[in-house]
Amino acid sequence: MKRVIMIGPAPSAKGGIATVIGILLRHGYAAHGDCEFVPTHVSGSTARKALTAARALLRVSWLLLSGQAGLLHAHVASDASFWRKALFIRLAQLCGCPVIFHLHSGEFRVFLHQRMSPRQRRFALDLMRRSTCALVLSDDATRLLQQEVGVARVELLPNPIPVAVTQPRAPSADVLFLGRLDTKKGVYDLLRAFATVKAQVPGARLILAGEGEVPQVQALAAQLGVLDALVLPGWVGEEQRAALLATAGVFVLPSHFEQMPMVVLEAMVAGTPVVATSVGGVPRMLVDGACGHLVAVGDEAGLAAAIIGVLTDAPQADAMAARARSRVVEEYAADVVLARLRARYAELKR
Repeated sequence: MKRVIMIGPAPSAKGGIATVIGILLRHGYAAHGDCEFVPTHVSGSTARKALTAARALLRVSWLLLSGQAGLLHAHVASDASFWRKALFIRLAQLCGCPVIFHLHSGEFRVFLHQRMSPRQRRFALDLMRRSTCALVLSDDATRLLQQEVGVARVELLPNPIPVAVTQPRAPSADVLFLGRLDTKKGVYDLLRAFATVKAQVPGARLILAGEGEVPQVQALAAQLGVLDALVLPGWVGEEQRAALLATAGVFVLPSHFEQMPMVVLEAMVAGTPVVATSVGGVPRMLVDGACGHLVAVGDEAGLAAAIIGVLTDAPQADAMAARARSRVVEEYAADVVLARLRARYAELKR
């Protein structure tokens, strides 16, 4: 029996793709013996990363050359993630194996047009155009791959999320952010907005959970006079994220680029009100504001107003969060998404 080979980062690695893969595996992705996951990247030392990549190349090459692979499903983002998967994708194409190019990056357009040489771009365009099908997370990514790249078949497939609530809600005036601390994630926009929030809601705290530009964040917080209300727990795992979401009054994602951020889905499942920028697939996730507040990228005043609105109007915030949770259960539950993915596999596998 030919099998589907899925490649991407190990579930233990950091990042949204690793989270998605971990969820798929925990919900029975490989349970029937017709699908196999081969990790191409892990967190850790350079030697560990190189060993993982070498093992992946040997395993995938064997499956392709021995005729055991009927479909390659590659999870791809920008920069190193793209180039790591490119070799596997090209090898599959040369062996006549169908390929699913699964795009997760919110800044792939910038990567394609600004961070590639002309030669690299020609190679990347050819690689994507030869893919049997592309899976994307937003309408913008659909337009990018269809109109700018020229991929013949592009389909939306949402990220999966477990829908069981692991922590009961006990909301406070905490404003929570989960992600990398840098400009692209909008952390400095959020800090400046929080200064306004703090003036209106004196008990508010800002929790920035993630790694990145910690000294710069602390310096701006001190300049704004909110350093005493800033909490920096560093990178947090799944259980810690659930605990923080359970006690947060509002979850905020002010990113400049996204596709379908897993942290927004996690907040929606937890019943935590969401304020996010209108980027990538976020408007679709929040139903253009019905399931969460949407603000424009860089709109610090709008961000502050939305956060204050959530923290000072609990009934409206709770109703919005309830709608968000219902939407997640119907559209993004892991079992629902996995069933849709398996249907694509059945259609495309040779």
